[in-house]
Amino acid sequence: MSNMKKMRNLVMAAALGAALALTGCSTAAVKQRAKEAAAKHWTDKAYPGKGYDVQVMSAEKADGGLWKVTGVVDGEKREGTYNPETDSFSEGFYPMAKEKSRRIAELEEEVKYLKDKVEDLERQNYKLKVKLGIDDKKSLPSSGE
Repeated sequence: MSNMKKMRNLVMAAALGAALALTGCSTAAVKQRAKEAAAKHWTDKAYPGKGYDVQVMSAEKADGGLWKVTGVVDGEKREGTYNPETDSFSEGFYPMAKEKSRRIAELEEEVKYLKDKVEDLERQNYKLKVKLGIDDKKSLPSSGE
């Protein structure tokens, strides 16, 4: 009977160990998927052309079956949530609004630069027209005589 009890305890321990290992593996797999989804979101969708340095720091289980993912994108800390049921990552509204306002400011600077460049080109064009106009006037009297 003691052998039977030992055998039963051994089988229970093995089953418990296997269950923990499988649960741990699935948790690790979900954690890895959360990190990958965050990296893909920050690189491709949220900051296209800007997310050169994306480092996903951690993924932790949060409320409601979601995962809280923390990372650094181009030197700035970012946080978001990953939903394993829908395999989707969301950073929320406010970080994107901040990034959009930053992008608007960048575009305003670019517009200012382009306006200055257009004005400079218009000045150069005017100078060339004046120069050509002077050359035409000089050539007209000599060709008319």
